Amino acid sequence: MGTYPGGNIIRVTPTVVAGETADNDVMFDTAEIPNAVSSRGGVSILKSITIIDNDAEEVDMDIIFMAVQTNFGTADSASSITDANLQASKVLGALPIDWSDGGCTFAQNSGSASICTFSGHTDNAGGSQLPMLLKAEEGSTSIYFTAIVNDGSNADYSATDDLEFVFHVEYLG
Repeated sequence: MGTYPGGNIIRVTPTVVAGETADNDVMFDTAEIPNAVSSRGGVSILKSITIIDNDAEEVDMDIIFMAVQTNFGTADSASSITDANLQASKVLGALPIDWSDGGCTFAQNSGSASICTFSGHTDNAGGSQLPMLLKAEEGSTSIYFTAIVNDGSNADYSATDDLEFVFHVEYLG
C-alpha cells in the first residue's frame, strides 16, 4: 500500500439489487472502504460523500459505518442484525442521506443519472452530519458500510452496479 499524504478519495460500487428494494430494507451487503485510514488501526475524518446514482433513483437512505464487516441482513430484506452482531460490528456512526430535503450541497440530475454531494452541513432536524471520525480495527486500514432504504423511498435499480459512493477522507494517523 502506498502512502497518501493528507487524505484520499475512495470509490466504492456496492452490489445493489437489480429491481425493487422497499422502504426499511437493506440496500446492499456490507461493502469495504479500502484504505479509509492511512495506517493499521488508524483514524481519518470523513469530510464528504458523493453519490453517483446511474439510474437517477435518488433514494433516501441511512448509511451505517462500522469497523468490523457485518451484514445487517440480506439485501432487499428487512434488517435482521442481532444485538450481539451489532455490538461486534463496532458501529462508528450513521448518516442519513436525504436527496429531497436539502441534504445535497451539490446536486445534478441529467435525467438518466444523478450526482449528489453530502458534506459538512446541518440537516433539517438541526443535527450535524459530517465530518465524522472513522477508526479501523487494529491490523486493518478498511472501514465498512451498508445502507438501509428510508423515508418511504423505494429503490428500483436497473443494474447491480448503478450506485457508486465516492468517499473524501482526511488522514489523521
